[in-house]
Amino acid sequence: MHPQTHFEIRQTLIVYSTKGKKSAYKKKQIKRLIAIIDDIFKHEPISSLESIGKRQIIGYWKRHENESVKTRREKYSILVHFFRVSNPQVTVPEPKP
Repeated sequence: MHPQTHFEIRQTLIVYSTKGKKSAYKKKQIKRLIAIIDDIFKHEPISSLESIGKRQIIGYWKRHENESVKTRREKYSILVHFFRVSNPQVTVPEPKP
């Protein structure tokens, strides 16, 4: 992932990572989000955050079907939060158990 993309993700979620308690969990969630987006960039023919859509997220869920329901739910929540802030037109599909 390009360092500028990494910076954009952190800037988008600056309010999320600094407000409220449970900051260790929030840091973990941001690391998860960066890993998810990095995985999408590796497996899909895109290179910008604006290009990520429903199809790429569904591909991510299909590649990671072996994860537990709890982990997939936590990843879903950070994806929803990120796209609500950065690109509200993208609807994040729920992972199927």
